[in-house]
Parts: sequence; C-alpha cells; structure tokens
Amino acid sequence: MKMDRFEDIEPELERRSAELRGEMPAQQQEPSVHLPTLALARLADIDPEPKRFAVGRLAPAGEVTLFTGPGSAGKSLLAQQIATAIAAGSSTLGLEMVNGPAVYVTCEDDERELHWRQAHICKALNVPMASLDGRLLLSSLRGRLDNALEVMKEKGEPEPSPLYKLLSLTIRSRGAQILFLDNLAHLFVGNENDRGEVTRFVNLLNRLAGETGAAIVLLGHPNKSGDDYSGSTAWLNAVRSQFNIEHDLDTDLRTLRVGQANYGRKGEICRFLWIDWAFVLEDDLPPDRAKALRDTAEATADNNIFLTCLREMAKQKRNVSEKPSSTYAPKLFSRMAESKGIGKDRLEKAMDRLFRIEAIERGEMPWDDGHRHAVIGLREAAGDPA
Repeated sequence: MKMDRFEDIEPELERRSAELRGEMPAQQQEPSVHLPTLALARLADIDPEPKRFAVGRLAPAGEVTLFTGPGSAGKSLLAQQIATAIAAGSSTLGLEMVNGPAVYVTCEDDERELHWRQAHICKALNVPMASLDGRLLLSSLRGRLDNALEVMKEKGEPEPSPLYKLLSLTIRSRGAQILFLDNLAHLFVGNENDRGEVTRFVNLLNRLAGETGAAIVLLGHPNKSGDDYSGSTAWLNAVRSQFNIEHDLDTDLRTLRVGQANYGRKGEICRFLWIDWAFVLEDDLPPDRAKALRDTAEATADNNIFLTCLREMAKQKRNVSEKPSSTYAPKLFSRMAESKGIGKDRLEKAMDRLFRIEAIERGEMPWDDGHRHAVIGLREAAGDPA
C-alpha cells in the first residue's frame, strides 16, 4: 500500500507548528495534519501477503541486501551468474528465483571481463547468449570518476547523483527484478564508520527498491576483524537481509550462508565449486568428476598440513628427515596436533608431492646445534613452488 512520503507532508507540519507558536492568524489556520497510518479497518478484510523474494532466502524484493565475502571468493561471478539465471528464466545452484530482466553493474571489471564470464556462464547454464539480449543488462563503470550514488549540494546537503537517477530510470523502463551493484567501495564515498552517513546511503537505495519493487544487492568486502561487513555496524542495521560467501582454500569449496534475515531464516544455503569459470553445485557434479575434485582437494589440504608441521618443527629448531629414521618427517608429524590426524601414509604422499613440485628440499638448516658440521635436513624451498 502506498503511503504519502514525509517530504510531501512536511510543509503542512511546518505550518501547523507556526500556528501553535502563534505565528499564523486564526483565519489562516489549516486543518490538523497527522502522520500517514495504515487503514486497519480496510486491511482487516484483505489477506496479508508474505514477503516476495527475487532470490529465495537471499534477496527480498523491494529491499536492499548486503552480499559480502573476501576478495577472490567469487562474489562478482556469482552475482553475474544469478542475474543470468533470472533473466533466462532458469535456475542456478538450486536457488529459487523470479523470472524477469536483471541488471548487473560493476565498477571494477571491464567489458572484456564481463564478456568472458558471460560466455562461460551461458555455457554452464545451457543458455544462448543472444536470448538474453534486452533482459540481462551488464554494465561496466570501470574508470569513471563519478560513480558515487550520492552527491552534496552547495549547502552541503546530500542528494541523489546522476548515476542514481540513471539506475532508477533503467530499472523502471526495463522492469528489472533485481539490481546487483559491484561494489560498495566505489558507490559510497562517505565515512563507512559514520552510522548516520551509512544509514542515509542505504535508505536512499531502500527508496529506489521500495518504489520499483526490485531487489537491490550491494556487494562489499568484510572488514579486517573478519566481520561480514566493512566499517560501521550500521550496514547490518540498515539492511533487512545479508548473506556472504565463504571460501575454503584447502578444499576450494564455496559456501553461501545467510547472516541476517528479517524475512527468512539464517544458515547455510548451498555449497559449490568453481568449474570452468562458473559455479556448480557440489551435488550436481558427475561421480568421476566429483571424486577427482575431492581427491585434489584432499591432496592440497594434506600438502598444507605437511608444510604447517614442517614450519612448526623449524620454529622449534627440531630437524626432520625425508629418510626412514628416528627423525622421519611423516612419522613425527603424525604425532603432532597440527597434522589433524591424517596419519603417516597421507603425510608420506604429501611429502612426495611437495618434492615433485619443488616446494620442499633437503638442505642446510638455518641454525647451529653446536656441532662442527652444518645441520642438514628437510626444509621449505626458497621462492614459490611451481
């Protein structure tokens, strides 16, 4: 139900205040002005409707949603992939979503990158790229110097920027169901630690979402403390929905998780993998491919565990060897908490792999144990492994 905006009744409120202060003649007194309220008597005969979602559990329609995750986790790719599925009338990663025009705006990637990603996304979703013309709007603002959505007037008062007005026109004219804005650092030029500035910025986008019915998804980075937002907690307080992507570097698995949900429930949504420049559900992989990926992920994790143990030994100035002996590395490492209980056999395989990629080597250790000869043992190789 549409209600009058505050700015529409503000002149009336000011006149009423003047009347109460005795600054207006009685013959000019205006009728009493009240706040706009719900007509409960009329609504009593209407069945209430649940909140509509553009993307199930993730992005409610007519609201601003915050989507966060560490750098290189895949936020941009995922946003473009979801936008593609919505525009194509299909689905991706098992998510429920609306069907309609979608807009993805990036301030970081150029048109060549958008094209590259789009070709691979279309292949993964089995969608002809030409069929998306006019329904999927991809826009690169990289290199522009005026990407702020809010600007200051001469008296220092904020107002919507030309870019904001252009986005508004685009959503309305195309009937877009969702707008992805990538990312927050380019679009918000205020102080992210100022709760007032953050709230005003989000409310500006809330107005656009509410007036158009579109879901607006803001992409952002977590802060250095590891929270799901950067700067003030006002980001979480101002939005009604927030989700994040987590990237397990050991297994390469990504997890999509709802952190704040005023219209749904929190928790894990799905887990997926990066396959040929698109995301694929873990459960949708062919059995042989899934096994190969699991084996690769396990091997990578085991390699990292071996290196962690080796670094701890070096920190303690305890020499280990690649040869079966009292200082045999896999045997000693299997007793360490850092090995996470993977056992001697897996540690032996990890050691062999690390030798093959030249990540470890046998050489002189950087310490002196009091003997005449240098200490020779297993150590990490200098430089990045191949």
